[in-house]
Amino acid sequence: MENSNKERILITLLKEPLKKHTITSMASDLKISRPGIWKILRKLQDEELIKLSSIGNGKTNAYIVNLNWQNYLTEKTLELILTKEALKHKQWRFDFEKLENLADFLILYGSILHTPKQANDIDVLEAVSDKKRFAEINKILLEIQKTQLKKIHLINLTPLELNSEIQSQNNAFIDAIKKGIVLFGQDKFIKFIKELK
Repeated sequence: MENSNKERILITLLKEPLKKHTITSMASDLKISRPGIWKILRKLQDEELIKLSSIGNGKTNAYIVNLNWQNYLTEKTLELILTKEALKHKQWRFDFEKLENLADFLILYGSILHTPKQANDIDVLEAVSDKKRFAEINKILLEIQKTQLKKIHLINLTPLELNSEIQSQNNAFIDAIKKGIVLFGQDKFIKFIKELK
């Protein structure tokens, strides 16, 4: 249970990069008691995966929680957690595998993850560094669409365009990153988030 909560904390910090996380807000968001989350955060700090920064003076200091990007193991740990998350969706990884080598990263998001039978479409967000690949991606997408009952709604953006959308507080993209599953390109997704901060 503790390892599971450690992973939940790390993923939350990764997938909500613009939010200032405090111990109280994390406890509330993750439905973990404040003493419980404090204990886990201290362990993550001891492992040098996060940094706790005190704001305020006195006994009731608030702490901001951030990933420790200076520690190489932070990225590797996050990559492992994202890969584990993606492996729970093997069918989607199989369905979209032809796009893996064309994209920096690919995120499956929306109702297809939570209520697949009621979902109207399959939402996919793809970051692609080279715009010249968009035509090839669209061609492959037409092939993939033939195997799906629901319409695929694919959004192709360059990492720079996606960064701009997130910085301008576009809730659709912020929500896709927060609640979506990174099917491919976990390492590049982490690098993208790291540079976003």
